[in-house]
Order: sequence, then structure tokens, then C-alpha cells
Amino acid sequence: MVPETPQKPRKTSLDTSVNIAILVVCALAIFVLIPKAYEAYRWLTTPRPAAPQEVKKGDRIQQLKAVVPAGTSRALVVAVSPGCHFCNESMPFYKQLLDQRNQKSSPVKFIAAVPFDEAKKEEAEKFASAGAQPDGLVRLDFAAVKVPGTPTLMLVDNNGEVLDVWVGKLTEDRQQEVLAVL
Repeated sequence: MVPETPQKPRKTSLDTSVNIAILVVCALAIFVLIPKAYEAYRWLTTPRPAAPQEVKKGDRIQQLKAVVPAGTSRALVVAVSPGCHFCNESMPFYKQLLDQRNQKSSPVKFIAAVPFDEAKKEEAEKFASAGAQPDGLVRLDFAAVKVPGTPTLMLVDNNGEVLDVWVGKLTEDRQQEVLAVL
């Protein structure tokens, strides 16, 4: 008996189509994944700027000294900005703060600060409509004062020293902390 010689299997059009599809997927992967991998590598190896500094208790800031009214030992400075929804949501608390300050006859002044002069009118209207008229409305360079975001409340003495800081929309406990400084 003569052994049969093995025959090569014939390629079908299905085999050819599958091979072409594999090549197309590999080509797409090369053109899509390699640039993404390079971009990720660049992102991981690029030095990041230092995190912005935040105002903290004990900081002495000349710009804050300038906003404390003459003859006043302490002021509560609240940094607000247009478009800040937490600032808007905090307006009832600012009214409560002013009401309690007035009831106690506290000497602490309430100063609202905005990042640019054009914001003064808009923010003044918001405070007025909430019944929380500040003792003053000033423009402050938020970067120089190290305001990390708005709203930020800073209790400041007449030397520009930050006695305490509260950032963001305050919880009930944090609101009580602020009310206690009056």
C-alpha cells in the first residue's frame, strides 16, 4: 500500500477575508494606540506646576490688612465671585451671620471681596437681595491673597494676619464655627 501524500489545504475566500480583517485591525491599533501611548507617556513625564498655595491660619498678608476698616480690630472677609453657585447658596448664611453679629453688637466687620472691579455691582446686588449687606465691598487679587476657591471666609486682624479660614460651602458645624468668632 502506497502512503497518501498530504495535500495542502486550499484557502477559501473566508480565510482570506479573515486575514485581511486581522491586518486592518492591527493597522488601526497601530495608528490609534501608539499615539495614545505616546501622549500618556508625555503626560506622565511632563513636570507639573506646583499646586497653588492656599491661605492658611497665621499667614500675614498686606492686601488683607488694607481691607480691614480703620479703627477695627478684626474683619471677616468673604471672597466671592460671579457664577459661583456655592457663593449664591451661602447667601442665607451670610444674612444669618450679619443678623447674629448685629444682635451681639460684635465689632467684627463683614467685608465682601471680589476678584475684579466689574463684579462689584453684581455681587452687591446679590448681597442686597439676600438682606446680607456687607460693611464693605472690595476688589482683591485672589492669587496674591492665596484664595483657593470661592467662597472663602477669612477672619483677619488689623495687621493682615489670618486668624482662621473656611473654604467652600460650609456644613452646619462649620457655620457654627464661623458664628462663634463674632
